[in-house]
Amino acid sequence: MEQFDKTINNLLATISTKPNTAQIVASLLGALALTIIMWVAYRLSNSKHSYQPRFAVTLVALALTSTILMDLIRSNLALSLGMLGSLSIVRFRTNITDPRDIGFVFWSMAIGLSAATNCYDIGIIGSLILAIFMVLSARRGNAPRDMMLVIRGSSTDLDSIGNVVNGGCTRSMVKAKNVLSDSYEVVYQVSLHQKQSDPLIRNIFSLGGVDSVNLLADQRAA
Repeated sequence: MEQFDKTINNLLATISTKPNTAQIVASLLGALALTIIMWVAYRLSNSKHSYQPRFAVTLVALALTSTILMDLIRSNLALSLGMLGSLSIVRFRTNITDPRDIGFVFWSMAIGLSAATNCYDIGIIGSLILAIFMVLSARRGNAPRDMMLVIRGSSTDLDSIGNVVNGGCTRSMVKAKNVLSDSYEVVYQVSLHQKQSDPLIRNIFSLGGVDSVNLLADQRAA
């Protein structure tokens, strides 16, 4: 038991060679170079409206921060264990709107780890594979979106509205129908591409007797 305690104490007291200034600058420049691949993949995997410049900047900053932390803790095992314990109690409350953004966050951290440990071959190969995967999965992910279509009016034939909705959407289903003597409200759950929304709304209004058309994102798909 004493020998085990002695071994652990020696291990915790071990201090490897600290990186010099040239090594630190090289690791930061390497991380910055790898983030270019990640940034291009993030830009190509998002549309003009979903792309978030601030999040892209945060990814680059996170990669550099991870590199700095690794440069600090790799020279002292005790410091690395303490850092691991302190980071485990940190809670981030920022909402992630796109689940794929979590992958970019971990990718950014992996870049910092590979740059700080001089494993550039792993960083380059891994970044290229992840970039291809993210871009291809984003393009294949342009599937119809689930939306809620709310139509209000006074005199339009509801069957005509149903025909227009069925013809303009990939999938549609009546969720609610409220008909009064002088007005009506019909709620559809529809699945359609972004490019289908504007023609659908125009076709509904062309029927006449329609006061408003609201197309809302399905909360369950958010």
